[in-house]
Amino acid sequence: MTDEQIQQLQEYASALLTPSEIAILLDIPPNERSAFCVRCRTQTGTAEYEAFQRGRLATKLALRRNVIKLAKAGSPIAEQLAEKFLQEQNIDR
Repeated sequence: MTDEQIQQLQEYASALLTPSEIAILLDIPPNERSAFCVRCRTQTGTAEYEAFQRGRLATKLALRRNVIKLAKAGSPIAEQLAEKFLQEQNIDR
């Protein structure tokens, strides 16, 4: 993949598109899409995996920051989500 495609992949992943959807947007030939999706999801160390995860995690971070901000402001739903995030963080050891 070109550097431009890697940047686009990260941008599309930050919009929470699936690897299959991203493959179509990047004009990856149909016969190569399955392998592309595998690289995005599971093949750590590949440019595709790293770009996909960076994009996805950047959005996850932004969303979580918003939830925590709302929880601190007293939103009961946001407080429940923030508690869930804490539990997930403690499980992921």
